[in-house]
Amino acid sequence: MPENPQLRFLSLFVSDLAEAAQLYAAVLGVPPSEDAGAAPQNHPFATAGPVVFQLGNVALALYQCDLRATHPGDVGIGLVVDQSPGAMAERAGAQQGQVFFGPGATADGNREMAIFMLPDRHFFEVVGSEGLTAI
Repeated sequence: MPENPQLRFLSLFVSDLAEAAQLYAAVLGVPPSEDAGAAPQNHPFATAGPVVFQLGNVALALYQCDLRATHPGDVGIGLVVDQSPGAMAERAGAQQGQVFFGPGATADGNREMAIFMLPDRHFFEVVGSEGLTAI
């Protein structure tokens, strides 16, 4: 499998983004990062965010849930792949996963993204590496 997926971010969906950002900054003891890194800007299932905490090679991205597709407590496992995320989304679909988004362009237009849920109800957000800087 040529994608070589890398875990680069976790998306946490919250009911109040400003309150959650303060809470996570206090608990983690670090301020939010100015750079979102691999976390998608303008997530297709969020009304605001991200507020990103860079925690080593993995970022914690907080998003305001939209209460239609996402709800407080939802978690997305963020993978970055070397090629288009479409192949992984197709494989997920072939394993009875449900593709919710994409593959399609991210809001910044520099990368492709696909979002799917596997039968065990784990959500994956997969973005292509084009346009990212290495960590």
